[in-house]
Amino acid sequence: MSNQFTGQRAVLTRVITIDSTPDTIFPLLCPVREGEWVDGWAGRAIYSSSGYAEEDGVFATEHPGDDDTIWFVTKRDSVKQEIEFVTFVPRVQVFRLFVRVLPVSAGKSSISVRYIRTGISEAGNDFIANSGAHFDKMMVEWERTLNHYIKTGKTLKEFH
Repeated sequence: MSNQFTGQRAVLTRVITIDSTPDTIFPLLCPVREGEWVDGWAGRAIYSSSGYAEEDGVFATEHPGDDDTIWFVTKRDSVKQEIEFVTFVPRVQVFRLFVRVLPVSAGKSSISVRYIRTGISEAGNDFIANSGAHFDKMMVEWERTLNHYIKTGKTLKEFH
């Protein structure tokens, strides 16, 4: 092979605080249910008995004008309030996403988020190289929009 490609990697972590209990938050961490609280999110089950996130379930999220992102649920533990996905973004990246919800105090929880992103193309490597700022912004928006949804039952229309 004369044209070897080496993917770049970024490991990104963050903890956010949500004004609710893990039992309320955890079910919302699903490729389908995320559409309830993230404006413009469109997820659909490809393989799932329940239609929602379950271990070994496969989902897709739509991106207008581009290929769907594929999500494989590698772990879902409702007792430990942990979920993990391996996700494929065609021509860009593969990433592993681990999320854990923990109680902090009465009516407050923390969500620990860990992404391991690997570029699978030069465009993917460019994305990975600049993913820190995008991730920071995304986590601020997660916290803001999820808190808004839990408080009001409505999607905050400014998420992007």
